[in-house]
Amino acid sequence: MSTPTSELQELTNKSIIELFSVELKADIHYTKVAKTDIAYSQSGTTITITLNSHGFSVGLILSLNFTTGNAIDGIYTIQSVTTNTFTVTATTSQSTSGNVSFNVNSTLTNPTVYLFHSGNNMKDSLDIVWQSNTYERMPCTAEGFKYSGKGSLPRPTLSFANVLGTVTAILQLVNETTPFIDLQGAKVTRRRTLSRFLDAVNFPSNVNPYGTPDPAAELPREVYFIDRKATENRNLVQFEMVTSFDLHGVGAPKKLVTRDDFAGVGTFVNF
Repeated sequence: MSTPTSELQELTNKSIIELFSVELKADIHYTKVAKTDIAYSQSGTTITITLNSHGFSVGLILSLNFTTGNAIDGIYTIQSVTTNTFTVTATTSQSTSGNVSFNVNSTLTNPTVYLFHSGNNMKDSLDIVWQSNTYERMPCTAEGFKYSGKGSLPRPTLSFANVLGTVTAILQLVNETTPFIDLQGAKVTRRRTLSRFLDAVNFPSNVNPYGTPDPAAELPREVYFIDRKATENRNLVQFEMVTSFDLHGVGAPKKLVTRDDFAGVGTFVNF
């Protein structure tokens, strides 16, 4: 797999940009520190969260669950910090307030969410910014999303170049919490938008030549979970994913009745 290509150089205003997020499972892939019922307020698109002596820094990526108020759950990147507050940017403008809960890694420098895109921007050939989140340029391919209509659900594959050992380093990190877990169970969200809706910061002079940026304009998100690591070597790491309806080890119905529950199971009785 080659180095990232300058995908945006060949775009039209109708080109689809594909982005991915990988959310780790707390206490499976990392040791969590839970932050619950933390006060927040939103004015316009700026959400201010108040947490005394939080110790966070700009650029930390969080998966926020707004338990009260009208703010929208999702992945956010910290934009500014003070000693007792920090801000993130929402995709829609409104005035609201309430409480929010989220987890952070007990080692703050280790991520709980990874964002990536197989390409780079037109401004400086660096990472893509979408909805004020930075998607790291990383050589990868994702295949197998098509639904066949024949009853079986798709099991897409996600493949990363591993020449620099980047993905292997991530696997080593999560395996410190749960040996041999290899990202199994991590939540993968496939996001797609059109080039004309990308943040202006991706383009020279901060002007999107394809249209007007719109952080709320995107195709329906697709959510998958990593089922297993299919391949790992010096050149490539590949994962197989499943939908939430096709998780390994999860059956339906959850409870099977046996003779321990009811002695007549498996017998025929004539009345």
